[in-house]
Amino acid sequence: MNDKKKQEMVYGVHPLQQALTLGKRECYKIVLEKGNPPARLAAPLQLAKTQGARVESLAPEVFRKKYGKLNHQGIVGYFSPIQTLELEALIEQAYESSPHPALVLADEIQDPQNLGALIRSAWVLGLQGLVLPRHRSAPLNETVAKCSAGAIESLPVSTVSNLKQAADTLKEKGFWIVAVDMEGDRACYEFDFNTPVALIIGGEEKGVRPILKKSCDFTVSIPMAGELGSLNASSAAAIVFYEISKQRAGSGSDSKP
Repeated sequence: MNDKKKQEMVYGVHPLQQALTLGKRECYKIVLEKGNPPARLAAPLQLAKTQGARVESLAPEVFRKKYGKLNHQGIVGYFSPIQTLELEALIEQAYESSPHPALVLADEIQDPQNLGALIRSAWVLGLQGLVLPRHRSAPLNETVAKCSAGAIESLPVSTVSNLKQAADTLKEKGFWIVAVDMEGDRACYEFDFNTPVALIIGGEEKGVRPILKKSCDFTVSIPMAGELGSLNASSAAAIVFYEISKQRAGSGSDSKP
């Protein structure tokens, strides 16, 4: 492995298996504990060897000292960075995969576990992509990859300098801009998602920033019976993503909201 190459860790059996199976980025090296590897590691190890990655075994005490703080499941990989798209390319790809694509704009979500869970929900529930700001956002690092359970390898992502400008561009391309907000003007299940939609999910504590709310066509809320306050970003996102998925599975409507 060329140490001058920028590299990112991927750890855990499923995230690593996804990265190797999809093959969207180069695997430089796999590291595991010396000894007989558990059966669950056989598939990713075989894939890594097939792709020409170096496999390195470390003495158990060395491996644990180096990776002990990670939920590694006995295996760690070093890969080239996640490849992101230009916004225009993401929009084009989204329309190619669905006549009514749904994208999510993550507004300053800085907790990598939260961002990883959001990415996992977006991919599992059929959204077409994610737009992230380059600054004041969790980086697409190994924690995000682990918490996304490998979905980061599949969900198309665009990083932009200005999220408001991205929202304006999406409007020009036929998307309705919808923010998830506790004070939304209608419940999420009352909104017709059978249309191109860009859903803004706000970050921890602050929610959707006022400057982005001004760019929105609509705001939707999540009705809650309890009194524990708001949901975190990934939990709120999953609920609305499911509503989008449910509506689209049950309706062929082309109506606008």
